[in-house]
Amino acid sequence: MLKITKIEVQKKNKERFNVFVNGEFELGIDQATYVFFNLSKGMEVTNQFLQEIKDYDQYRQALNQAIVYLSHKKRTKYEIEKYLLDKDYTLELANQVIDYCESNKYINHEDYVESLKNTILKTTDKGPDHFERVAKEKGIESNLIISYKEKFEQEMSEDRIPNIAKKIMSKKKQPPNRLKQTIVHTLQQRGYSFSLIQEHMTNLNIEPTSDDVENILMKDLERVYNKYQKKYNGYELRTHVVQALMRKGYTFDMINDKLKESGIVDE
Repeated sequence: MLKITKIEVQKKNKERFNVFVNGEFELGIDQATYVFFNLSKGMEVTNQFLQEIKDYDQYRQALNQAIVYLSHKKRTKYEIEKYLLDKDYTLELANQVIDYCESNKYINHEDYVESLKNTILKTTDKGPDHFERVAKEKGIESNLIISYKEKFEQEMSEDRIPNIAKKIMSKKKQPPNRLKQTIVHTLQQRGYSFSLIQEHMTNLNIEPTSDDVENILMKDLERVYNKYQKKYNGYELRTHVVQALMRKGYTFDMINDKLKESGIVDE
């Protein structure tokens, strides 16, 4: 016959108890487990009952760790599952913890995506596609992602994309065609779809003044010339210079005119 012979508070953790069966240490439990099973000295137990206590206490430990993890910031079911599996809890146990957290509003995916949307809109210059990627990575359901991505686009200010484009223009001194490509590419990297970008590009004046283009072209011409004049000369040097500048987005006529004007590369 198995009988609980002693229950004592642990020395290092006053919120946990040591349970002794037939004079031998059997297991440690927390206060909630102690109350849940209404344990007491002298209670007769079976091996099956002891296993139920151990399983419940392990559930309690996993639940406590999950709640502490959730206390730092909002999390999704996927994040909690990964966190618990990384701590060697079983998937079944992780799912039990997640069910508890959902039913008690510790995990709420709709609240999570609302906060994610607001954070990206207010603290970054990232776009709807970035929001979608992050939400997918966190395991948010597709219907919520679609719904809140639409809200993201609706709540974007009209000057959000133009302002980003203007910042790019101020930092990138490039010919018009190349500058347009840079703006589109950068915006796509930051999470804006091509169609959304095009809606704003038509109203955005990204044409630099003729003086700006002349100055940019002259600087690029000097850099390219200095690079290739060490290896080539004459017609071959001219060809490499023209090709390099065309790759940067300048037209052949612009390059040809600047070559004639500068005299850097003889015809």
